[in-house]
This record gives sequence, C-alpha cells and structure tokens, in this order.
Amino acid sequence: MTATLDVPEQNPDLVLDQSADDYWNHYQLTFALYSVSDRAIPSAYDGLKPGQRRLLYQMHESRLLPGNKPQKSSKVCSAVTGNLHPHGGASMYGAAALMAAEFQRVKVIDGQGAFPRIQGDIPAADRYTEMRLSAPGAALTAELENHAVPMAPTFDGEWIEPTVLPARWPVLLCNGAMGIAEGWATKVPAHNPREIMAACRALLTKPNLSDDKLMELIPGPDWGCGATVVGTNGLREYITTGRGAFTVRGTVSVDGKNVIVTELPPGVASSTVQERIRSLVESGDLPGVADMSDLTDRRNGLRIVVTAKRGHDAEAIRDQLLALTPLESTFAASLVALDENKVPRWWSVRELIAAFLSLRDSVVVRRSEHRLEKVTARRHLVAGLMTIHLDIDAAVAVIRGSDTVDEARLGLQARFGIDAEQADYVLGLQLRRLTKLDVIELQAEAERLDAEFAELTELVSNPTARRTVINKELKETAKLFDGPEFDRRTVLDATATPVTAGTDEDGARERKVNTSWRLDDRGVFSDSHGELLTAGLGWAVWADGRVKFTTGGGLPYKIRDIPVAPDITGLVRSGVLTDGQHLALVTRRGKVLRIDPAAVNPQGAAGNGVAGVKLAGDGDEVIAALPLTCQNGEAILSTSERSWKVTEVADIPVKGRGGAGVGFHPFATGEAVLLSATVSATGFIRGNRTVRAENRAKSSIKGSGADVTPA
Repeated sequence: MTATLDVPEQNPDLVLDQSADDYWNHYQLTFALYSVSDRAIPSAYDGLKPGQRRLLYQMHESRLLPGNKPQKSSKVCSAVTGNLHPHGGASMYGAAALMAAEFQRVKVIDGQGAFPRIQGDIPAADRYTEMRLSAPGAALTAELENHAVPMAPTFDGEWIEPTVLPARWPVLLCNGAMGIAEGWATKVPAHNPREIMAACRALLTKPNLSDDKLMELIPGPDWGCGATVVGTNGLREYITTGRGAFTVRGTVSVDGKNVIVTELPPGVASSTVQERIRSLVESGDLPGVADMSDLTDRRNGLRIVVTAKRGHDAEAIRDQLLALTPLESTFAASLVALDENKVPRWWSVRELIAAFLSLRDSVVVRRSEHRLEKVTARRHLVAGLMTIHLDIDAAVAVIRGSDTVDEARLGLQARFGIDAEQADYVLGLQLRRLTKLDVIELQAEAERLDAEFAELTELVSNPTARRTVINKELKETAKLFDGPEFDRRTVLDATATPVTAGTDEDGARERKVNTSWRLDDRGVFSDSHGELLTAGLGWAVWADGRVKFTTGGGLPYKIRDIPVAPDITGLVRSGVLTDGQHLALVTRRGKVLRIDPAAVNPQGAAGNGVAGVKLAGDGDEVIAALPLTCQNGEAILSTSERSWKVTEVADIPVKGRGGAGVGFHPFATGEAVLLSATVSATGFIRGNRTVRAENRAKSSIKGSGADVTPA
C-alpha cells in the first residue's frame, strides 16, 4: 500500500499574484525614494538630513540648550530613535558625534567627553559622553515655539516633528555634507561662516549680484581640518555651477630630515595616510623613508613624522608623499540637495543661499502670522474691557442684577455692544482690575497692541519689510562667528600647482601620473590587473553606444579598485590603446564605426562617456568594441546565425564620434542581427585555407563561423 501525504490547501489570501520583477521593482523603488528623500540627501533650505534635523529637534525639546546641563549621549540618541527616527542608535550617535567633532567647521553640538578631534577618529561609547546644543546649534531651533515652520506627524503618528528647522544660518554651506543615495550623491565642501553670512546679506540686498562679486565674498572652501586649495582651477566653476573639481593638499612641512604632516585634506583619515605610507615603503616605492611616527595627541592635534634616510632629500620625500598618498587629492564638489518637494537636484552656491533666504522669509511670515493671531485676539479682549471701563458702574449693576452667568453675559452684550467672548472675559476679571491705575495700563497696552498689529500686518504683506527684518537678524546671527575659531583655516594658494616629483627644465610643475594604475576589460582601474594606463590611452564602450577615452585624470593616488566611470552598467569592454591604434564599435544591426581617439577629448574619472555610435533603433546595441592596430592585413570577422564575413580594416573609413557607422555585413535572407565580431592583425583561417578579406560592399560568405580562426 502506498502512503499518501496530506498537503493542506494554500490560503489564497496569502498568495501574492505578482511577477518577481514587478515585486522587486516596486519595493526597490520604494526604498530608493526613501533613501533619497529621508536619509542621505540634505535639504537645500535648512541644510540638514532628516536624522540630523530630528536629533536637534529632540535636543531642543529636552531643553539641552547652551548653559543647561548636558545629557548622556545614549539617552539623547535613544529618545531620537524611539520618538522620531526609526533607525539604530549607533547610526544616530555617529551622526551626533560628527556634529560635535573638533574638525567640524561649526560645531552644532557641544560634546562633553572623547569626541573626534581628527578625521577618522572614533568617539567614545555613547554611555561615556554627554551633549547639548552649542550656541550656533541653538540658533537652528530657536524659533520652533513661534510656529515658524510646518509640523508633520512622526513615523508612528504619536508625535509631531518639523519638516524643516527655522535655521538662522545656512548649515549646508558652512559645514558641508556628504551622502550617497540611490542614483544620487552629494559632496558639499565646508565654507567660512563669516563669508557665507556676508554673502547671504549681499544677495538679500542684491539678488542679481555678479559672479565676480560673489567670489570676492566666497573665494573658496574653508574646512575645519585646514588644508590648502592648490591653484584656482575649478573654483569658479564650482561657485557658479555647484559642480567642479579642485586639488586640496594637506599641510606637510620639512624640518631637517623630517617630513611633518599637521593637516589632512577633507575626508582623509590619519590611519589611511599611515597605511598607505607603510605599503609604499614595503613595496619599495618610497626607498628614502627610514621611519614613521604618529605623535598625534589631544592637546597638540595631528602630527605624523616621516624621517628620511641618510643621503635622501626630505623635500623630495615630501613631494613623493604628496604624489603617492591622499595627502594631496581632488575634491569633486557636487551640490545635490532636496527642493521643497523632496526632489533631489543640483544647486549652485547662489541658489543654495537663495533657498536659505527663502526659508528665512517663510519663517518671518509664519511667525508673524502666528503672533498676529495672538495680537488680534488680545486687541479684541482689550477693546471690550476698555468699553466696559467707560461706564464701570453700569457694568457692575448689570452683573449684580443678573440671576445667572448667562443672563449677565447677555446683559453686558446688550448694554455695551460687545460680543460673548469679550463679555466672558469681563466676567472672569478680578475686582482689582477695575481700578483707575489698571485703566491707564490698559490704554498703554492697547497702544502697544495697535503698533504691533500694524507692524505685523506690514511684515505679512510686504516682502521689502521682511527683507529689512531678515537682514537685521542675519547681522545679529553673524555675531555667533566672531570668535578666533572662525578665522579662515583653509589656505587658498592661487600660485601653487599640483605636486610633482621634480621640476622640468622650464621650471613648470605638473602633476605626476600615478604609474601604478591599470585598466582591465571589466572596466576597473586597479594596481594588480589589466593594462598599464601610462602605456597608452584608456577606453571604455557601452552597449548603448557611448564611448569614453581617459588618461586617468582625476584618479586618486590611493590605490584601490575604481570603476572606469561612475556608472558602468551595460559596459561592453574597456582597455588601453597604444599610440596609433583606433577603436571599432560594432552594432547588432551590422554596422561598424571606426574612431580615431585623437579626435575625441579624453574625460576624467568622473566622466560617463560621450556619444560614440548612433544606434539604428529598438533592439540595436553595441556587441563588440575592437582595438585596431591599423596594420596591413588586419581584418574583422563578423558572424550571424547563417553567415559570416571577413572585412579588411583598411576598407572601413575613419569617422567622427556620434555617427551611424557603415554597413559591413550584408545579411542572408531572413537574418537581421549579428551574433559576434572579432579582430585579427593577420587575417583568419578556415580549415586549411586563408579566408580572403572581402570588400565591405560585397556579399558575405555563407557558412558557419565556428571553424574560422585567426591566422
């Protein structure tokens, strides 16, 4: 007898009738939107990410203000994650520690305990540290009680939180930001707060201020870590467009046989630099280094000492360190922030300041409207009370002659022409408020309320009046940055050039190319596999027809695997072309485009390629990218389902990029697409005979391409 297994029927309510693709796309899109709008990208208005905003709001609600007793960091972060931000406490503490770090341009949080002093430091555990808002931090939340910003329910609906903070200074430009979301990344350098506040006041007065005047006010970044901006290349582009790359160098001095590092470029950790130096010494790339010591302490700050061997020049070692380590690196600024609809976009410095001023204008309007409601209500009550005071004896008689409160209210309304709200206020007054002195005070209050009502009405309706108030408040807020700690720290050296290992005969100094970089066919720059980049020109081709040539410009000196472009989705192939080589792009519809790389401008590491070959339409794509030596006899073998053809490279004309190419593979009846294409410098062999290269205008040779091999 065969045993049977009873399988319970599946509950149809638990079955989701949806394809895996639809399911994944739906939930991946949901996560992507959340990551962009509620996690990694800051707002252009208050300059904060959601986690930072909620942290400051929680500290404000807990009255952790300057001068008050600080609170344990663990308690603060737990309150934020429990009430406002449904994430782990460790991530929230990391954000708080960064806002309290010594290298932050403006410390928003006043931290007590071992908070980071140098980039890369790890703070003490949250149970050992305490925090409260600093004076600039308190200026970001000071107007919350005035209903100055919109409020929204929290994630669980049990509390409310501000959608933006009523910031009195532009956090994003002063402190900078870094964040990576789905398809978006932001990298904003820090700036000197005095310069930013001056620019805010200037643009408030004159929104069409010229770029030259703006650059006089904001000449460049100013990080809390110090460092030096080398030259002026990229600064104007960054200030005017929000996107630009410039070279930043740490402070590296020479003292006898010692090379001393006291400042690092932004985002570079001391441990990273030291590990890189050790690896260079071990590999023999820094043969002149005898020793390295880390003398950093909390009192004196960063101090890395590299000692030169006898017979080696410390100045040369300094230049080698700048060339081969992150002590000099490129800062590629990208001012990406959320607009009022939580949609990310690129902003210029001018636009970010305009967004901040727009926030200040809305704050003045909302707090004025809120105060106007209170003043209007108080004026109404005072007006009723003053009417009563005109004949106080009659009011007392009405009240004493009434049997109930309702009768007294109606009697006062009828006798003095006041409404129920005013009558209730009169009935609730104490007898001492009916003295002659109180009448005098009441008249003075009425005059003050009338004046305030007129002022508030003007502010709500007149943008010019609001600009006057905003300018006055910006001037007052700027006093927060009067201390010596807000003096410019980053040097803008317009005469400097990126470092080299030496100087040429004419005295010009040029950046030395990192000879360790290689590029493989997977689209990865590496130090261990691929063709040596300095031996030629790097290239990459995508299925959608894009092509990229690169000399490696913009690559960091720290060796790690880096994609050939920010987006390598759909990459067909990449590699290195030597001098004189061309590149052939073959499409599925049987066309080929031969490109001379000398006619295409090379791109840096941040480039995503340019239009290479124009595709025929739906279904067409690049199926092969073939480096050509341009020697006699070189040929391309193309194969389709029922035919193949050998075409001599010399018969393929050189075209500019962006063209449709030329047809070189006539298809057999019923065919429409190529399957593959390969190149050989010496032709191809089929069986025991050499296949003659056909002119591209002739018909293809019918047959199987399986037995065709390079000669």
